[in-house]
Amino acid sequence: MPQYLIRWWHATDQCPTSNTQIRARAERGFSEMQAAAAKLDIRFLAGPLALAVEHEGFALVEAATAEVVQTFVMHSGLMQWNTVRISLVMPMSGVLSELGNMPPPLC
Repeated sequence: MPQYLIRWWHATDQCPTSNTQIRARAERGFSEMQAAAAKLDIRFLAGPLALAVEHEGFALVEAATAEVVQTFVMHSGLMQWNTVRISLVMPMSGVLSELGNMPPPLC
């Protein structure tokens, strides 16, 4: 099943440490995140993890499609107070094995 890295970040004024509304949302959001993932058949491989003083977080997940991951981000409420990026990830061995199928190097 494909793997995706979900990265999110917020401004300091949108941080649960400095905004009471965001704090309440974040505290509810963690359990909602787990429920949304289970409903959409998303499996956490790592995280969710916080880079607390950098106001960022990430999770490595396994899901059927990027659309499912996007639905998860929306249903979990994560996008309500964060900017979110979803990226398909591959093992380095998979990328290296594809080199022969790519156009020749430019330089």
